[in-house]
Amino acid sequence: MSNSWPLYFRDNLTFGEPAHPAAICSLWMKQARLAEFLSPDSYSVLGNLYSKDGLNYLLRNILARPTVRAILLCGPDLTQSGAAFVRLMRDGIDDQHRVVNDGAPIETEISRDAIDDFRANVRLLDLRGVNDPAKIRDALAELNGSLPRGLFAEPRVFPRATPAADEFPAEETGFVVRGERIVPVWVNLLAAILAFGRRDLTAYTVQQRELLDVVATIQNEDPAEFDLPAWIPLTREQLDAYYPQLLTSQRPENIAYTYGERLFDFNGRDQIAAMVDALRETRYSRRAVAGLWDPARDAQSVDPPCLNLVQARVRDGKLYLTAYFRSHDIFRAWLMNAFGLRKLQAEIAQRVGDCMIGDLVIVSQSAHIYADSWDAARTITREHEREYLKNPRLIRDPRGSFNIRVEGFQIRIDHYSPEGNLLATFTGSTARALQRELAFFV
Repeated sequence: MSNSWPLYFRDNLTFGEPAHPAAICSLWMKQARLAEFLSPDSYSVLGNLYSKDGLNYLLRNILARPTVRAILLCGPDLTQSGAAFVRLMRDGIDDQHRVVNDGAPIETEISRDAIDDFRANVRLLDLRGVNDPAKIRDALAELNGSLPRGLFAEPRVFPRATPAADEFPAEETGFVVRGERIVPVWVNLLAAILAFGRRDLTAYTVQQRELLDVVATIQNEDPAEFDLPAWIPLTREQLDAYYPQLLTSQRPENIAYTYGERLFDFNGRDQIAAMVDALRETRYSRRAVAGLWDPARDAQSVDPPCLNLVQARVRDGKLYLTAYFRSHDIFRAWLMNAFGLRKLQAEIAQRVGDCMIGDLVIVSQSAHIYADSWDAARTITREHEREYLKNPRLIRDPRGSFNIRVEGFQIRIDHYSPEGNLLATFTGSTARALQRELAFFV
């Protein structure tokens, strides 16, 4: 038996009596809400199952210490992970190691024999949709009256395979992706995270790939005429439905908060109006800032805002907007956020008056793609790499370009601005000496 049980998500589980034969899978129900109603000696472990990928960790944990003889499944099944669990127990896996009648992948390192042992010896009590802790407590008490104790098989720990050359070394922080329009920048972000993102676990029992402190710059997207190709996972109808949540203080009843509510009516303050006033009064103001993080309630919240700060600056007659996200789902959320922020930038520029729209900069402290989106992201980057993942030689460098030639026994290098103006000339007899001079400008 493993000496470090559980193998996975120790910090995300609630523990009762270690050797107890009953466990609880509460899906998307808060563990704390349920645990306070239960006696610790009435179960061994309580955990969530946020995604179908979490089935792999559930199997691995229990097969490493096979004393659990029954699992009570309860709570809201928001991602159908509970349905996949039920089908796994009822129908097993197919030849591709996927749950029959569901398709959820089970890692091939977990042997079919072990899965069959689990299905034969662990009873599943299906109470999906039941959220009442008292009813769950009563069902658990009834279940416990008939459970045997002890191991149902020898403990088994299975290796985990990592695909070769699936993750590449890179800098820890500070990726920059720059482009004219939103969709090309997004495709480049997907490619960067798939290639260089750190593979890691999350609190949602699903793996992710993550880059830290990613800076995305959109230079020329027209907020009045967005380009929405049919192949992106965002429709114009979805985008139109999202705008009020960012551009107004309206909040639907079924949503805990919106970005727009905090921007336009945060504790009674219209932060966007204040930003506009600051820039009208002083064009070069650095105080046109809106904060969305509320320390009094967000630090302990189960659902704090991902967008934390927005700042506008005016320079050379253009209004620039910078947005900071503490956590950013690049596949599912970034596109919608970027289009919405570009609309917000246009509104601020119009209200300030007498200025055009400059760059939109989105800083994503945690830029990630969850495992259930990896295949879709790979497909998009593969199908559109010729169109969007351009050769860097074809992209104009904002720091300028260089013309290099040999004259006699001297190397001569002319440095031109992006507009074609000659900025400086460097000469030297060796490439190494010139390399040191040019390094800062490249």
